[in-house]
Amino acid sequence: MVGHNLRLLPVEHKDVPFTGLWIGTWSMGGEGFGPHDLAFSLSTLQEAFAKGFRHFDTAGFYASGRSEELLAKAFSKKRKEIFISTKGGLWRRGRKVWHDASPKALRDALYQSLKRLKTDYIDLFQLHWPDPGVPVDESLGAMEEFKREGLIRFVGVGNLSSQMIRAYIKPGMLIAHQVHFNPVYFETLDSLRAGKEGARCINCVTSPFEQGLLVSPIYLKKRLGKKDVRNRNPLFSDHALKKRLQYFFDKCADEGVSPAASITGWLLAKSEVDVVIPGPRRPEHIHDLLEGIRLDKSCVDLVVSELLQNPKK
Repeated sequence: MVGHNLRLLPVEHKDVPFTGLWIGTWSMGGEGFGPHDLAFSLSTLQEAFAKGFRHFDTAGFYASGRSEELLAKAFSKKRKEIFISTKGGLWRRGRKVWHDASPKALRDALYQSLKRLKTDYIDLFQLHWPDPGVPVDESLGAMEEFKREGLIRFVGVGNLSSQMIRAYIKPGMLIAHQVHFNPVYFETLDSLRAGKEGARCINCVTSPFEQGLLVSPIYLKKRLGKKDVRNRNPLFSDHALKKRLQYFFDKCADEGVSPAASITGWLLAKSEVDVVIPGPRRPEHIHDLLEGIRLDKSCVDLVVSELLQNPKK
């Protein structure tokens, strides 16, 4: 992969073929995404490493820290060979979720992540979401201090608006910025474009498969469990989108490509995108990601076209 993300590498980076494709772990912690087997998550991480993936994204917020603990279990003996990004500033107690990205809260989150990940440094520590009660530059200043202390290697942010990017991220800063974006979620395109202006950000796309909706035909009819976090996602009940998805799945089948591969290829080809962070849940999903890297652009455009009807420009 090419792009500014090439500077975000593990300490030992002899063999990192997929710098623009990271493995996300939100759904791997076994909370909020339906029936789950942690053994599958562990084997998925191990398969990803075996196939050459070295970047793994997590957060203390994911499954109340269990996603971080899973990474420690998978890679404690390979720490310098992998690049771990995690996040702070978003907190949960039971069903209650709140923002606290003050310097003290971010430091607390960092120390908790270091403990769960069983490491003495984090490669990339990010502001998970901007805190309405704390200026972004105050949160950034705290994380820069962590960097000076040697606790983290790189500072990152997440979910900033285009206005926030222009206000707080200086040209040439090339700070990693995680943004929700995919073929049916275009609301953040302005943020991606703002990040590219003056090389402010390394744009890292999250939820590329919209929590599984865009790659699993089962969700066209399946009802989600009561505790499934995807019940809060209005796209899962968008009947017009589901009709488009059926055409999309049919076209993928006709072309002999997987939905995950086609969307991965489409995102990696976009000029606004530097990194794609999917969340595979089974070892066989790693094959789809590798297929997406190799897909011809004309094939990608053909199969994804059904999902691009009337996107916000």
